[in-house]
Amino acid sequence: MIKNVVFDMDGTILNTIDDLYNSVNFALEMNGYPKRSMEEVLSFVGNGVKLLIERAMPAGVTDIEFDKCFTCFMAHYNEHKNDNTAPYNGILELMQVLKSKNIQMSVVSNKFDAGVKELASNMFNGFLPVAIGESEQVKPKPNPSGVFKALELMCAKKEESVYIGDSEVDYETAKNSGLTFIAVTWGFRPRSLHESLGVEYIAEKPSDIVSILEKI
Repeated sequence: MIKNVVFDMDGTILNTIDDLYNSVNFALEMNGYPKRSMEEVLSFVGNGVKLLIERAMPAGVTDIEFDKCFTCFMAHYNEHKNDNTAPYNGILELMQVLKSKNIQMSVVSNKFDAGVKELASNMFNGFLPVAIGESEQVKPKPNPSGVFKALELMCAKKEESVYIGDSEVDYETAKNSGLTFIAVTWGFRPRSLHESLGVEYIAEKPSDIVSILEKI
């Protein structure tokens, strides 16, 4: 019986892509680099903001140039990360149903830790008391350290927990953590990716997660 759900954040419970896209292109433009398309930015996300900026910048830039662009991105994103970001349709309703079934919820993301905690607090009405992002203490996914920390804080057992995400990084994170994985298709990656990975449980809409949990 599943008693604990660990969510990814960006592309799973929060639609953050517009604010990420705007901040990426602000930083690129301010530093004299070509702007990126929405499709390109979508393909760059999933491994944390440092890799996001590294992928968005032209090849061959120096460390100093990277640091300048990354600092510009972070300053803009910190100021504008709530401009367009919101939970996906049906997510808050899903969380209410899970709470009614006494299923604990947490979030583990590759977003920087302070941003994860702020967004979890502001967007999810207390549903996510445990929110963990990348920090000096927590390595980025697919390293399982964030998931293990979340399980510890929830006093949760791996065999009673699932990880829910939208990307190949989330799939690897679940595998590395020893958790059953549920993929979602409304985020940053298509259903075809999950099928190619052989994912058993795929949700097309948030309410599907409830019925999937009953099967596991």
